[in-house]
Amino acid sequence: MAFEIIVIGASYGGLSALQIILSNLSPELCLPVVIVQHRRKDEDDGLCEYLHKRSSLPLTEPNDKEIVEPGRVYLAPRDYHLLIEESMFALSTESPVGYARPSIDVLFESAADVYHERIIGVILTGANRDGAMGLAKI
Repeated sequence: MAFEIIVIGASYGGLSALQIILSNLSPELCLPVVIVQHRRKDEDDGLCEYLHKRSSLPLTEPNDKEIVEPGRVYLAPRDYHLLIEESMFALSTESPVGYARPSIDVLFESAADVYHERIIGVILTGANRDGAMGLAKI
C-alpha cells in the first residue's frame, strides 16, 4: 500500500512547527500536502505568502473544484472549510466546527473518505479538540 496524500492540522500555536516541516520537505515529494492552520478570519494575514517562502514545493490556497495535484502544498483559505471530494477540493462556509473555520476535522474526515488507508494525518497543535475526530477516522 502506498500513501497518496498528507494532511496537516495546526492551531494558532503551530506556525513555527509548520515552518520547520515545510522547510524540510523534499522538492521531490510526490504527494500533495494539505494544511489547515487556524487563523483569524477578519484580516488578510499574508500567511500563504509567508509559508510559500519557506517551502521547497509550490504552496497555494486552493480554489473550489481545483484538482488535488501531487508535489504541491495547499493551505486552507481563511474562513473556509477545506474538503476533499473525489480528486478535487471543495470550499465551504458552513458553520464553524469546534469554533474553527477552517476546521482540521472537516479536512481530515473528508480526506479519509476519499483516500481511506492511503493517507498520512499529522496534528501539530490543536485547540478545542479540533482534529481529534478526524485523526481517529484516518
